[in-house]
Amino acid sequence: MKIEKHWGISLLAVLAIGPGLMLNTSLNSIREILQQTFNNQSYISITPVLIGVMSFAFCIPFGPILRHKLGERRTYVLSMCLFFIGAIVSIASNSFLGMGIGRFLQGTGTGLALMMMIPMLVLSFPIQKRNLALLILIGGFYGSSVVGIFLGMLVNSYGHWRWLFYIAAVLSLLGICFSYKFLTNDHAKQQHKHHEPFDIIGVALMFMVTAFITFTLLNLQKSGWTSTYVWIGIVGSIIFLCFLFAAEWHIKNPLIPFRLVASRKPALAILIAVIGNVSMSLTLLSLQGLLKSRSSFDKGDTSLIYIGLFAGIVIAAILSAVLYDKVGSGVLGIIGAVIIMGVNIQWIYLDGHASAFLFVSSFAALIAGVGFTVAAGLMGAALGGPLSSLVPRMVTVQFIRVTVSAVIPVISSIVFAKVYKGHFATVSGESQVASKENFTQSLHVKSEIITYHTFSTFSCVLSIVVFILSFLMFLTGKGHKLAHKPHDKEKQSTEEVHIKKDTPVFERSPKEAVSNRVIGDSEYRAALKKFGQPKPSADKMLRIRDQEYRKALKRMKDIGQ
Repeated sequence: MKIEKHWGISLLAVLAIGPGLMLNTSLNSIREILQQTFNNQSYISITPVLIGVMSFAFCIPFGPILRHKLGERRTYVLSMCLFFIGAIVSIASNSFLGMGIGRFLQGTGTGLALMMMIPMLVLSFPIQKRNLALLILIGGFYGSSVVGIFLGMLVNSYGHWRWLFYIAAVLSLLGICFSYKFLTNDHAKQQHKHHEPFDIIGVALMFMVTAFITFTLLNLQKSGWTSTYVWIGIVGSIIFLCFLFAAEWHIKNPLIPFRLVASRKPALAILIAVIGNVSMSLTLLSLQGLLKSRSSFDKGDTSLIYIGLFAGIVIAAILSAVLYDKVGSGVLGIIGAVIIMGVNIQWIYLDGHASAFLFVSSFAALIAGVGFTVAAGLMGAALGGPLSSLVPRMVTVQFIRVTVSAVIPVISSIVFAKVYKGHFATVSGESQVASKENFTQSLHVKSEIITYHTFSTFSCVLSIVVFILSFLMFLTGKGHKLAHKPHDKEKQSTEEVHIKKDTPVFERSPKEAVSNRVIGDSEYRAALKKFGQPKPSADKMLRIRDQEYRKALKRMKDIGQ
């Protein structure tokens, strides 16, 4: 059976990015089991998670560069081999140090593949089906993170974790095999005599930023805010982040072009994606805590409840693909914010004594709502500026988003411990006629429930912020469309299309000139081709302009005759 190329590229994209995202979320939820397995107090359980995520963020800008140097297939195979070796090292490791090395290789492989595969994924679909790329982005990439949550629940239930890396290793091998069918190295044959200088300063500063952030988060998780190392790390992170921002803003060929996300729509989109992710983390922590603390469900019922996560993915993926071109990223963000707000308001006034159906519907609604905000954030940033700079703009967006995603779990756990301690001190003065053991257990449960309700309140406030940001992005307009939606008025013969293409811009109607244009294949390809390649010289640009001027004069002369 022949598989169409766009579905083959979609499969390769999910196999390249999905396992890394799956491991990031699953390992974050089984940190206690990892600590018990290695029983090494010199390393903390967050170490492999942080190393994997930060190496992932650091390598994001290098994927498009290697694609132009080595070609699509070689770059893809390289990234998958690194991921496979990392999975094998993690399986064989008996310490956090060995697992950290494996996670570094896995993060590197996923980072190299991310911004090579996303543009290829979008471009591979025919223009009339390009909205299906959003279906893959939400269902495949965001869905992989949610699959990691479900697998983490299974590990917590049964205690074994190494099979997670066996799954990741098998998936990486499948990706290598399929890459020889759907990818080529034709792009690597294009040779250029003049190249822009490589951004060595940007690489050095980006390494220092990621290293200081990792150092800060590890010490924060281990020693808390009172540690001197934490404040050294915070100061170092801020200083080098300012240096990185200043250098990349003014350099001619930046590795992380922050200037491209300084306009309204990309900036709002980044905030929507980041804050929506924080809101999901808090709400999901609250729901999981309530499910664990006060529910009487067995393992089978709990597994069925978590299936609501997959229902939410399906809803978000399908509706995002259908609605994006019709309503735009702003309306999608508003819908997602309202859903997240509703889930949190509902659970603020409920405790763990709830039916399984309520848990299932809450999980599904939460994941669907966050899926809408993810679609609004990513697509709003991608299509919120000139198409010629689409790839470098998305490199910047993904670097910021992945870096922030490494900070969220650590800060959440620190805040949870502090809030829980305060609530436990508050309720410890209550009297209860029971044994001391039951009394202490009751206080812990009650304190946890109050803490989870507090987190739901925080998440509700964040969803209101997302709602406001989405409304502001709605005011900026829908932006570019993903796909051409054929209507009766838009159906034209091939001859009419060519006539329209040859018609000068000044002869077209004003409505036709300013309409919400469809992103054509040529524009996408030009955007991909331009990234990482030298800009035309000034003399060449003058010759091009002179040729265009002569063609315009000739056209006017022909019209006059």
